[in-house]
Amino acid sequence: MAIVSTPLNSSLRIIVETGKDENDKSIYRTRSYNNVKTNAEDEDLMSVANQLADIQIHPVYAIRRMMESELTEVV
Repeated sequence: MAIVSTPLNSSLRIIVETGKDENDKSIYRTRSYNNVKTNAEDEDLMSVANQLADIQIHPVYAIRRMMESELTEVV
C-alpha cells in the first residue's frame, strides 16, 4: 500500500530576537508570510527570506518553511 503526500499550504516564518527578559533569556517573535506557493523551490524561498531579513529591525534567529500536506492511501 503506497502513501501519497499532496501539498496543501506553505508559509514562511522568520523568527527574530526582540530582546532579553529579566532572566537574560532571549525573547523571540515570529513574522509569518502565508500563502507561499507549495511548488516554490527552497533556494528561492531562502533568497526571499534573506531579503526580508535585511529589512528587519531585530536580528534574525531562524528562517523556517512550514508545509501542510494531506496523506492518502493508494491501493
